[in-house]
Amino acid sequence: MKNKAAILLVNRNQRNLELLAEFLGKGGYALSTASSLEEFDQALAEENAVGVALVDITGFDQSIWQRCEQLRSRKKPFLVVSPRQSAAIQQASLSHGAKGVMIKPLAVQELMGLIKSMLEEQE
Repeated sequence: MKNKAAILLVNRNQRNLELLAEFLGKGGYALSTASSLEEFDQALAEENAVGVALVDITGFDQSIWQRCEQLRSRKKPFLVVSPRQSAAIQQASLSHGAKGVMIKPLAVQELMGLIKSMLEEQE
């Protein structure tokens, strides 16, 4: 893989984080994870550590959008993962720079295709 930057996985649910990391790790992707806003901040502070991000907003307060804005300002593509279909979440996600919104449960092939596409844009 040309792109050395990692896929940042943000998810409050530790088990979901582990499952995503395991799945994407098998795909040969470099990964970093964050299960809290503090860990998300640490990942954002590391220059060029994040190639793309998958941000599950479940369980986070409104300050999650500030972190999404930081991703956008650094030109790091990201997807938002939501527990339900919602026009408000869709609008907030896109207005804060998300490339798209995926609804749980995640469609594996769609997720892999989107991540691959976003990584290729970064190369």
